[in-house]
Amino acid sequence: MAAAREAELNFLSQRKEQFAAKVDLHLHDLRKNVALLAAVDEQSRRTAAELEALTATYEAAFRNVADAWRSMGLDENSGLQGNFRERIHRLHDLSRNYNVDRLYTTLLQIRRNEKDLALRRDPMYRDRVRRLVVEFRQLVETSALQPAVKEKLLAELGIYTRTFEPYADSVLRTGNPDGGKGPFRDAAQRIEVLLDAHHVSNLEASVLALRRGEKDFLLRGDESYVQNVVETARSIRAQIAAATIADADKELLTGLLRDYQRSFLVLVSRRAIIADLIGEMDAAANRVVPLIQQNVTQADQLMAGRVAEITESSQASIRRGLIVVAAAIALATLFAVTITRTIVRPVRQMAGLLDDLAYGTPTGRVATVVGGRDEINAMGESLNALINHRANFLEWWKASMNEATALRNLAAASTEAERDEANRELYAAEIATVQQINAIRGRLLQHSERLVEVARRARTGSGKLSADDATALEHSARGVAVLLEALATEAKPTTADSPPVASAQANVHPAL
Repeated sequence: MAAAREAELNFLSQRKEQFAAKVDLHLHDLRKNVALLAAVDEQSRRTAAELEALTATYEAAFRNVADAWRSMGLDENSGLQGNFRERIHRLHDLSRNYNVDRLYTTLLQIRRNEKDLALRRDPMYRDRVRRLVVEFRQLVETSALQPAVKEKLLAELGIYTRTFEPYADSVLRTGNPDGGKGPFRDAAQRIEVLLDAHHVSNLEASVLALRRGEKDFLLRGDESYVQNVVETARSIRAQIAAATIADADKELLTGLLRDYQRSFLVLVSRRAIIADLIGEMDAAANRVVPLIQQNVTQADQLMAGRVAEITESSQASIRRGLIVVAAAIALATLFAVTITRTIVRPVRQMAGLLDDLAYGTPTGRVATVVGGRDEINAMGESLNALINHRANFLEWWKASMNEATALRNLAAASTEAERDEANRELYAAEIATVQQINAIRGRLLQHSERLVEVARRARTGSGKLSADDATALEHSARGVAVLLEALATEAKPTTADSPPVASAQANVHPAL
């Protein structure tokens, strides 16, 4: 309920649909909790029925408020706000077409200096007329008047400029103003008629004042701003009626103003309705909250009674629990020690050997039990086999490289001393090879003994191999295959690039 009210306040302050959806979501969750409450006992069922009814009342009140705001407009472009905003914008845009006060004033200054020139015959007034004509042209070009009106004004201004200059020269030369008449005077009068047809005094300023009162009301909700808007609208109607613009233009401006005022006053009345709806919604919510608090109090009392019962029954079970915990701790300690001795320690040793295998030459081996059947022992045997194979490979590779080097040196020897030194190196390499073969022979014997042992167990048993025996048999068979492959590699004949050992040994010094 608190979450629903928070979402409600966010909707009223920000007027976004997402908060209205959150109110519906939280009320849905509230109803699910009320249904759970109804299943507790008879008293809770009655409380749940009251809560359901009050929640429905609150939900209906909130939806009325939300619908009223949607009708008013959740933002400035929707609802009633969008309607009167569209009309006032149109009225404001049109008001700029009738904002010719500066043009009118500038035209009057041109005419005054024109007459001063005729009266005083001073070139200063001719220069003033020229400057004011330039200013008038700039005002026309930058004004918001319609393009056709601008074109007419500029055309008449061109006529005035061309015909004024000969008149000014004649006045300054002869001193005869001829009553201030001429084509320039007619052009100026036509300009004045055009300005009168598009002149509504202070219309744009009045529209801006109208909008200021409207926004003050929307911001503060003060009814006094409504009267200000109405008075400003009445003043604008009077300005339009007193203007000399065309009747069609007057009707257009008055119609836009009338539609704006009507929409604004409807919005004002809707705000009052919304205020009443919000009051009803708050009243419904205020009836829900005390009932929820009452239910919480009852639940707290029930919980306190049950806690007391549980406390009494748990005192005895605590002692039993302590005994069980102590026994469990002892068993856990024993189990941890066993695991450490049988699993953790060998695994750590294997991890260290793997590090040595990756970055160095391991010298130790994992302690294993011959015929052991656990996985740790099998892992240790496999790791030992891997280390042995690696060591055999390295020793065999070194011996082969030494033999190849000795053969190359023997073939390249040019003196008796060099041949003797090469023969000694070759002899040492052959001795290392023989030692490797003897080592392989010993490991083959070990694998053979294991194969015999597995076969004996299979013969004396049920005739079927166990999983462990099958694994041991497989490992031994693979070991034999690897060792035989090594012997087969050693027995391969040498290529043409490396002369056979026998031919090289033929060159060994007899003393060796």
